[in-house]
Amino acid sequence: MVVTREPGGTDVGERIRDLLLAHASLHAQTELLLIFAARIQHVRTVIAPALALGKTVVCDRYLDATYAYQGYGRRLETSLIDALTRLLDIPLPDLTLLFDVPAAVAMKRRAGRTADRIEAEDETFFDRVREGYRQRAQGDPERFLVIPASGSVADVGQAVDAALAARW
Repeated sequence: MVVTREPGGTDVGERIRDLLLAHASLHAQTELLLIFAARIQHVRTVIAPALALGKTVVCDRYLDATYAYQGYGRRLETSLIDALTRLLDIPLPDLTLLFDVPAAVAMKRRAGRTADRIEAEDETFFDRVREGYRQRAQGDPERFLVIPASGSVADVGQAVDAALAARW
């Protein structure tokens, strides 16, 4: 099994991640293109080779996060994300676990931590992000498992186990 994350997952991707999370004045389209730059490096050098070897890849955030954060959160046209996905031949995951939690709950959980550029966004932004994820899940229910995530870590873990058991 390969466990990875986006943006990041490679040396180049981690450098792009640092830029994305620290630079205060990125235009939304610049943010999107940087995410795709990190993603194409990640897909070509980590994800695709692992899949070719028959390995399972677990990635913290991926393409659906781009639709949620940049499409819904930043209000970029999702057709631009669609076009980049097609142009760069970015594969869809076989399964997406959506940990669904209201923005207010998520923000309370982050209280006391130093927020990065994206975490510093307001609750309205995160409400849009959540709606983006939920729309993606609604549009592709075969691929998504929606996990209620407002409870404790143990409760969420049990919900994941139950959802996966029900799926298989």
